[in-house]
Amino acid sequence: MSDSDKPEKKEGTLVRPAEGLAPDPDTTALSQPGPEEQTTSISAVDPDKTALSQVDTESTLISQPPAFIKSSSFAPNQTTLLKPDKDLKPGMLGSGTIIRDRFVIESLLGSGGMGAVYRAVDLRKHEAGDNEPYIAIKLLAGNFRQHSEAFVTLQREAKKTQVLAHPNIVTVYDFDRDGDLIYLTMEELKGDSLSDILKGKSKRKLSYKDKVAIIDQIAKGLSYAHRKGIVHSDLKPANIFYTDKGEVKILDFGIARAANEELYQDNFDAGKLGALTFAYASLEMIQFDPPHPSDDIYALGIIACELLDGAHPYERKDARQVLRNKIRAKKLHIKNPFLRRCLMQAIELRRDHRIRDAQQFLKKFHWSRTAPQKLSLIALLVLVGIAANVMYIQTIEPETIPFDSLTQEQQAQFHKYIQDGETALKFEDLEGAVVAFNHAYEIHQSNPDIRRAKKVVINILNKNLQQARPEDKPFVQQQIDALKQYPAFADDPKK
Repeated sequence: MSDSDKPEKKEGTLVRPAEGLAPDPDTTALSQPGPEEQTTSISAVDPDKTALSQVDTESTLISQPPAFIKSSSFAPNQTTLLKPDKDLKPGMLGSGTIIRDRFVIESLLGSGGMGAVYRAVDLRKHEAGDNEPYIAIKLLAGNFRQHSEAFVTLQREAKKTQVLAHPNIVTVYDFDRDGDLIYLTMEELKGDSLSDILKGKSKRKLSYKDKVAIIDQIAKGLSYAHRKGIVHSDLKPANIFYTDKGEVKILDFGIARAANEELYQDNFDAGKLGALTFAYASLEMIQFDPPHPSDDIYALGIIACELLDGAHPYERKDARQVLRNKIRAKKLHIKNPFLRRCLMQAIELRRDHRIRDAQQFLKKFHWSRTAPQKLSLIALLVLVGIAANVMYIQTIEPETIPFDSLTQEQQAQFHKYIQDGETALKFEDLEGAVVAFNHAYEIHQSNPDIRRAKKVVINILNKNLQQARPEDKPFVQQQIDALKQYPAFADDPKK
């Protein structure tokens, strides 16, 4: 490369192509009329664009610098930039562009209406001997960068997300600006966006177990954020990343607003930017009500329906249209009735009917998936109890026989059943404890250990009944009714 071909680089300045990123035709502002799903998101990864997954999965070795760096070292004063890519769109950064004398752009990962995400080498990481010097760097697009409070928006995004140190939330390192270029640095992810997976743009195929695990991980990440008073406010498949290791990462808390106002002292509210995705936005978000964790639950419920049932329950209509036109959610083709009910509660249009936060969703979601097995076990225990009653009637009354007169084998078996029952209680296996105690009772019902064991079980059930939510009380009552089928608890388990 001749001296005349080398781009001019002044110390402390950014070498980059033309200013401003091209607006994304697939995203529109809230104030603009458009298709059913209008999207304005600070997330640079657009659902219809290249996902973060479309990168070389084999990291370049430190001893083998990326091809676009013509130097044996990544030191800024020794780095030579190549000419911008020939097919580079106006406003996009070419490979070799250096930001802040630290981040060397390698390739574009994805772009959207609010910005773009690039893969970059962090020169500081390389100098420190880090064998993974790559990061993702997000830059605000021109139309968003020009917003008078854009820098405050990104500052708040970084501040919130840095607080959210959770395995299911993307790790954000820092944010800064270089001239009028505002950027955010974060961990590099390898995998696919959930949007690409749902649209069939990814080669990955999800099993039912995978889908359940994805929903569970999203809820866990949200639960962590909700406990810190932070609402995502733009949850959607494009903001959920599924890594090659099977881990879920929630992206872009950029328009998230603190439900707890004490977290932030400034008066800026990112909600003023009016960025949301209608197909996943709750009715209250569209009406500009104060943010609430249940807004995220509405979006999570929609996503869960898309994963488990294969379609948007409201045919991608926004909540306002659904309410106005009295559209009913489509019937979910999910065999588990408890799981169907859980998802229907998550996508309720009215906040006071909806699951209130991610922690409550997790409890309902976990219970709904285990309820059929528990109820089946109870039915089995009832049958076992009836059979035990018949056997009991046909045997001699145990209490007429002193415990000491039992054989050594019978006494040992009795104590083993008592121990098994106590162990089951430690692991909160109430059904297992009941079965074990009943076996001990059939050997000798007047033993003091049996009376103590019965009292413990009865107290647990009564406590569960008192503390159960209204919708869970029928299940606890079923447990109590099933308990009466056992000879050991046939008198009255509530006494």
